[in-house]
Amino acid sequence: MRGRTAVLAGLLVSLSAAVAGAAGDRPARAVTVPPVVAGWWRTDLTGVPLGTAEGANPVAAALAQQWSHHGEGQEDDYGNPAVVSAHAEGLPAPPAGGDRVIRLDHPPGDPATHRKLYKSFSERTWPGGAEPFRQRDGSPADVSGRYIVYAYVSSARLRQSDRGWINLAQLKEGYATAGGVQTSDPSWWLVLYQRDGRQFLDLAHWNEGRIAGRRADMAPYLDRWVKIELRVRQHDRIEVHLDDELFDVGRHEQYPVGRMHHAGRPGPDGTAVTREEGWIFGAGNYSDPADPGAGSLVHVGLATVLPLE
Repeated sequence: MRGRTAVLAGLLVSLSAAVAGAAGDRPARAVTVPPVVAGWWRTDLTGVPLGTAEGANPVAAALAQQWSHHGEGQEDDYGNPAVVSAHAEGLPAPPAGGDRVIRLDHPPGDPATHRKLYKSFSERTWPGGAEPFRQRDGSPADVSGRYIVYAYVSSARLRQSDRGWINLAQLKEGYATAGGVQTSDPSWWLVLYQRDGRQFLDLAHWNEGRIAGRRADMAPYLDRWVKIELRVRQHDRIEVHLDDELFDVGRHEQYPVGRMHHAGRPGPDGTAVTREEGWIFGAGNYSDPADPGAGSLVHVGLATVLPLE
C-alpha cells in the first residue's frame, strides 16, 4: 500500500511540475500599440530635445507643444521634468517605439510633489489638442474616448507610508463660478498606494474619500512599461485597462463620468458656473504632500487619446 501511495504521489508531483512548467512557458500576452488616428492627440516626444525643462529653454518650449502644462511657473510644486533617453536611463525600449521618455523624479522629502503632466482640451481643440490651450475657449461637449499613457515605475525608488498615494493617471475639469471659484476639480484617477508594506492600484473618484472597491497588486507592473488606459463613456462609465486587460469599472451613478460643470448651472459652491474652462488628462508622478518621506521615480512614454472602438 505504501508503495502504491509513493508512486501516486510521484505522479502527482510530476504532473504539477509539468503544469507549472507549461504555464511558465506560455508567451506573454501581446499588448497592442495604440494606432495613430488622424485628428486625435498623440505625443511620442518627437522633436523634443533631451535635457531638463527649465524656464523657456528649448526643452520646455518643445514639451509645451505636446503637453499643455508641466509646471511652468510653478516649479516649487512641480519640479522640473527631464526628457531623457530610455536606453541611457537603463530602461527597456518603449513599447511604442522611439527612445525619448519623460523622467519625473520625486526624491524623499522634496516638497515638489506635483510631478505630473497635463493635456488640456477646449471646445476648439478637442480632440486634436493643438497648443496653446486657452481657458476662455470653453470645454468639449462630449469627452468620451480612450485616454492612454505608458508608465514605468521603479521599485527601487518607490517609498510610501501607509497614508501616502501616487496618482499615475487622472481626469479633471476646469470651470469658474459667479462666486469667484476658478479651479479644475479631479473627477476619476488611478492611484498607487501602500498598505502593510505592499503597493496596490485603485480606481478612485472625487467623492470616494477612502480606498474602496477592487484593487490590483502593483508588483507585476513594477520595473517595466505598463499601458494604462482610462476608457471614458460619458455619463455612463469609466473603464481602467492595464496592458489591454480590464481592471475595474466606475459608474456614472457613483460619480459623474465625463463633463459635469456646465455654464448656467449651479457649481459646487452653489453659485452658477460662468465659464467652462477645459477638460484635462493628467499623467505622471503626483504624490501626497502629506507624506513628506515619500519618494518615487516614474518615466512617462507615449500618450494619446483615441476614439472609442
